[in-house]
Amino acid sequence: MPPLRLLALLIAALPCLAQYTIQRATSPITIDAKLDEAAWRNAASMGDFSFNWYQSGDKEQTVVKILYDDENLYVSWYVHDKHISAYQRQRHGPVSKDDCVEIFIAPNAAKPGNYYTWEINAIGTMLNRNKSDWYTGGATWEPVGVEYKTTFHGADKKDEMPEDDHWIVEMKVPLQNFSHDAAHTPPLDGDQWRLNVNRIGGKTNPQLSSWAPILPPLKSFHSPEAFGSVSFANPPVPAQTRGLGMRRIRFNPADAKAGGEIYQRSCTMCHGLNGEEGDRAPALGAQRRYLRRTSEDLYDAIKNGIKGTGMPGSPIPETEVRKLVAYIHSLRATAVDLEVPGNVARGGELFEGSANCSKCHMVNGRGGIRGPDLSDIGAERSLAAIREALTIPKPFAPLRFQPVKVVTRKGQTITGLLKNQHNSSYQILGNDEKLYLLFSSEIESIEFQKQSLMPANKYKSLPAADLEDLVAYLSRQARSRR
Repeated sequence: MPPLRLLALLIAALPCLAQYTIQRATSPITIDAKLDEAAWRNAASMGDFSFNWYQSGDKEQTVVKILYDDENLYVSWYVHDKHISAYQRQRHGPVSKDDCVEIFIAPNAAKPGNYYTWEINAIGTMLNRNKSDWYTGGATWEPVGVEYKTTFHGADKKDEMPEDDHWIVEMKVPLQNFSHDAAHTPPLDGDQWRLNVNRIGGKTNPQLSSWAPILPPLKSFHSPEAFGSVSFANPPVPAQTRGLGMRRIRFNPADAKAGGEIYQRSCTMCHGLNGEEGDRAPALGAQRRYLRRTSEDLYDAIKNGIKGTGMPGSPIPETEVRKLVAYIHSLRATAVDLEVPGNVARGGELFEGSANCSKCHMVNGRGGIRGPDLSDIGAERSLAAIREALTIPKPFAPLRFQPVKVVTRKGQTITGLLKNQHNSSYQILGNDEKLYLLFSSEIESIEFQKQSLMPANKYKSLPAADLEDLVAYLSRQARSRR
């Protein structure tokens, strides 16, 4: 019987022993082996590992989480380990002799025999293989654009120490590496892949464990018929979390900071300091529309220049160009582009409830009309501007929201907001939410009030957690980024 046919029969005969849902990353992820981002904190663990060939010793567990976004797959391992040792430093070397973690990924659930491997030891040496039927590159494989970091990354060696109790691996893999076999990159909601995640011990207590159990007669991690099933969750963006969708600008804050330093020393001969307008080039962070907005467009403009303009190409390395791109994104970032602490759903409840915001403001067709519509506030304003609006009283009322009190010649008193004013007429939105058109000849007196109706002092006195949740809710209102 042909080997592929035999593999298919084995797969059909075995139940899927492990399942996991890969969620979208809810915040930017920095590959630093710290796992301190909100995205990792909120992600679900894959669950306990199975010790397939256990004989004796401590069963030390491994906590693995997987996330994804439009461009990358993210994997983290938190390895409980009282005896950590690693000595292999040769790329594609025998890292499985050391304390080592692995992930084997089959992007086509119908062909688990087409799988890709990442094996990483405690000091950051990696081995990659490609077991796909289309791959002709030999015993090893060079995936594109992978970033990873371990707790002991780059050390000459790692000997066991009395204080050992864990180590971490964090990895980012561009989804383009799976384009030969995956149905969609990025995956669509409900797409299924097959994979297994493994752990190998070092010199002491060398346990062999895996997420998906490997049952007899199978004897190896390289057993695609035992791979578990994972599905991708990419549901429609709910109203209370809008702004986390595909059109959101994403950038790494650490790269943006480094890019700012590169910008100040390389770009200010033409552009101004801190992204402002310069003598020979426009501002990069002004609040306006841009022809070049995506990471790809910005990278091309910096690296290759813009024909027909004074913008030259740059000889700086690709990694520095990417950091410059992140810096430009940070200059243009509005609230929705940033990781924001707080409970969005609870913030929505406060907005419509005890904070009383919806009495004056509308979000997505619900609320009052005395204040500005906030349905797109997260895409229009910076995070700092939203917080300031809630906590710092304005010295004057904004245009079309200036409070007025009018007394007509007939003795009628109208209080409300001045929406429009012409030489001979006024349009006033009354506190009764009726629109009044009054000619100057009809008015006995009109009193203009400078102070805005926005009760910033009230919101400043909110409990810190309430204010944080309210800011989080407003930061996600981004109709134009859906």
